[in-house]
Amino acid sequence: MARRTKQEADETREALLDAAELVFLERGVARASLDEVARAAGCTRGAVHWHFGDKLGLFLALDERLLLYQDEASQMLDCEGESLSLTQMFRWIGDAMQRLEEDPHRRRLLTVMLQRCEYVQEMAPALERRQAADVNMRTLLLRFFERAAAKGELSPNWAPDQAARFLHALVTGFVMDWLHSNGESGLASHVREGLGLFLDCLRGTPAKPAGGAASLTC
Repeated sequence: MARRTKQEADETREALLDAAELVFLERGVARASLDEVARAAGCTRGAVHWHFGDKLGLFLALDERLLLYQDEASQMLDCEGESLSLTQMFRWIGDAMQRLEEDPHRRRLLTVMLQRCEYVQEMAPALERRQAADVNMRTLLLRFFERAAAKGELSPNWAPDQAARFLHALVTGFVMDWLHSNGESGLASHVREGLGLFLDCLRGTPAKPAGGAASLTC
């Protein structure tokens, strides 16, 4: 039997990952079997073992396919953060959410990773990747808001770290709500609306309540 070419091997690997994405989405990672993935890909179970070793290897390879919105935002902040205004930054986030909403492949992968699996010990690398991405995004957002405060774009009633935490939570909350609705709730429009309201708060001067803590109302 002729040896498979590298191209054929790569095509088989991608077919298995495509199949795993759909099977994990429908069945959940814990309940899905390698036999189901192999059948969906039109391959043998042996092909799954050859390319990925076991289900954990398949799951981690699938996780590597996913472009995290946190990483996308961090790359932009790292490259362009110093030149961005608050308005430009929020417009970029809205555009990023539009790209995410229009990509069914990314939505399926996000759903698998956030809603169709339990992060038991052996799956820790995938969870740690998301945790690290969250930390990096919040760190870069903090630097961004520190620069915004220095330029007078941020209300003195908002501390930069407070603004960073609220923005991160706002975007994450909208993404999770969108996933829970199976992509039917509308992501980009809701994020843009929420960001517009938040931007007004960041630029405003809400009264401080007793004790000196910044009010969360605008």
